[in-house]
Amino acid sequence: MNPLEPYFRKPEVYITLPSQGRWYKPQDITLSADNELAIYGLTARDDVLLNTPDAMLNGEALKKVIANCVPDVHNINALVTPDLEAIFVGMKLASGDGTMEINRECPKCGHDCNWALQCQGLLDNQTMIDHQDGSVILDQSLEIHVKPYDFQQRSMFIQREYQEERAIRQWDTLNPQSDDLIKAEVMAQAVDKISAITMSLISASITHVKILSTTETVDNPQFIHEWLHSTTRAQASAIIAAVDQLNQCGPNKSLEVECPNCQNTWKTSVSYDPISFFVKRS
Repeated sequence: MNPLEPYFRKPEVYITLPSQGRWYKPQDITLSADNELAIYGLTARDDVLLNTPDAMLNGEALKKVIANCVPDVHNINALVTPDLEAIFVGMKLASGDGTMEINRECPKCGHDCNWALQCQGLLDNQTMIDHQDGSVILDQSLEIHVKPYDFQQRSMFIQREYQEERAIRQWDTLNPQSDDLIKAEVMAQAVDKISAITMSLISASITHVKILSTTETVDNPQFIHEWLHSTTRAQASAIIAAVDQLNQCGPNKSLEVECPNCQNTWKTSVSYDPISFFVKRS
């Protein structure tokens, strides 16, 4: 036995997952008797990985950090977005002073505002997913059941979106004298690619479709993919909205803040994207 074993890291925080374990198989994750997840503090190696944005883009570096800090998650790819974001906040809470810094310019007086958000408060006030959430009925004929993006879906979207934005920036640099029509066409192509990715992600977020007239349930991914691409704009929008509603659960993404200079209050969005959430600002 290693004589230093009593001094090994121990869990610093236990959190409740916004999904409450829904959508996971028993082998995906191990929760405590209180249905909570244990989180360990970041190591020096984790900190290096989290502060290497390029390594974070493909998701592999982040997976290593999650595996180290949350060893009771056995299938990281299955983690849904609200749970991932709660885990990120839990990792912040377990490491350092347990705060998350945000910086905004006051829209009224232009003051550069800085706040330190308490991670425990973010976890205490997170939005939980109810068991009845995640379904939408289309035209009184189909009942669509959806889940939030999982780790793989989320990583793919972030990576592809970044690639398209970088391609546009490079095009602008190489073609400074291009006219507006050509630039608009390039932008339209990028938007079209992102839209196609979004539809693929939404398709993967549909767990099954229930045909109300026959009570038949369809869970074949290929059948669902083919059907989704034939839906009307209104139908697709309703499904996308249902998935987005689930993705918005977890730690609050819209917070009310007050300018310390003029006391103006407003709502500001907060991102738990790990690249901006963990990377230190120079």
